[in-house]
Amino acid sequence: MNRVALLMYHIVDRPLSQAEARFCCAPARFEAHMRHLAEYGLAVSLEDLHHALVGRGQLPTDAVAVTFDDGFAATFEHALPILKRYRIPATMFIVSGRIGGYNDWMTPRGFPTRPLVTKQQIVAMRDAGLTIGSHTRNHPRLPGLPAQNLLEEISGSRADLEGVLAERVNHFAYPFGQYDIDSREMVKASGYSTACSTRAGFNNAEVGRFDLRRLEVYGWDSLWRLRQKMKYGRNESSVTFPAAYYLSRARIRLGF
Repeated sequence: MNRVALLMYHIVDRPLSQAEARFCCAPARFEAHMRHLAEYGLAVSLEDLHHALVGRGQLPTDAVAVTFDDGFAATFEHALPILKRYRIPATMFIVSGRIGGYNDWMTPRGFPTRPLVTKQQIVAMRDAGLTIGSHTRNHPRLPGLPAQNLLEEISGSRADLEGVLAERVNHFAYPFGQYDIDSREMVKASGYSTACSTRAGFNNAEVGRFDLRRLEVYGWDSLWRLRQKMKYGRNESSVTFPAAYYLSRARIRLGF
């Protein structure tokens, strides 16, 4: 199986404060990213990746899947038309207990209040070809939660979303990218097909379906920075990294 990069976006909008600048990708910048994926035929769905991981399909070289965490209404407003324009499959992970509400797990840490998608918007995304995934009910930190709380957050969220969509919800993303053995096993037991972390790197046959890696797209990531992330499988980017990378490889080959 060829390596696959998962891109993780949060908010497609201009930042409302410095605190959220890292998480906000301006619509024009997001469009440049999606245009690039479309031009090179790189975009695949999370379902395509799942099929490849279980041996039921093949993916193109350097395939990329697009994901969004949290379900911000601004992302629905700005990203959906772009995704449709360039025919990019994508997955949005929804906090099911906050549908039609706001990001109250973020505001105590100084982030501005932002509305989240409604049930009608979730259905509209599904009807437009996007995949809807679960991001728990309340966006808690999963490691250390008692079993009953894990069940409510992980399995309960799936039930909530399936009630909205009247179809199976197969994909999950760990809040804050944090998980332990108990939470991962609960994701499996709840019937999901995959689960996404926030660990950087590529995905291939050696990466478990419930430990998928993603590359975080920062608000300041221009197209060259995004391309570098997709090439090297790391979150950070710089103009000097490629030269340092190849110099290091040359030294290893030469025995230095």
